[in-house]
Amino acid sequence: MAAVAAVTLLLSYLLGAFEERGDIRSDDICQNVPGRQKTTEIFNSELPQAASYHFEEDQVLTPDSYFKSRCDVTGEDELLLTLNAKMGSARPWLEWADREIPPNSGGDRTYFNAGVKGVSNAEVAAIWVPCYASERASKQPWNMTVFALVHKPLEASDKQARQTLIDLATDFARQAHKDAKCDLPSKLPS
Repeated sequence: MAAVAAVTLLLSYLLGAFEERGDIRSDDICQNVPGRQKTTEIFNSELPQAASYHFEEDQVLTPDSYFKSRCDVTGEDELLLTLNAKMGSARPWLEWADREIPPNSGGDRTYFNAGVKGVSNAEVAAIWVPCYASERASKQPWNMTVFALVHKPLEASDKQARQTLIDLATDFARQAHKDAKCDLPSKLPS
């Protein structure tokens, strides 16, 4: 019996059960992420455990020409989550889904109503958001791909992880749509 307890303790230690979880404050989160207090609560409860978390923001704001907004979350030098918004020419949503949604192993895709279309599983939620009726250089309609992608599974059930990612992607899409000064309605839920 003592040997079983010792092996259990050793395995728990090796798997990180005794490490302290780092604390994320709303001031830590990238400036391009809206609702940082609400996001802080989500990250503190559902991101994989790490002793510390780091945030890296990248944003290129060239309205009516080029737009990119990204926030990466790392824990102990390991990428955990990415929020990303990037422009692309408008096209049918099925073509968009096949080409723009990052590869992952989060299971079957389901669809939700946001933007032109939303697609999710337990590792990604992506939204195809209308943006420009006529982009300046191409004179073509442009949409924005917005996604929340985990690189390590969230500490949540698949159903909860899927909803968390949908909520994160939707909030990030609202902010990106505003930052890009889009002239088309976003078609995002209120």
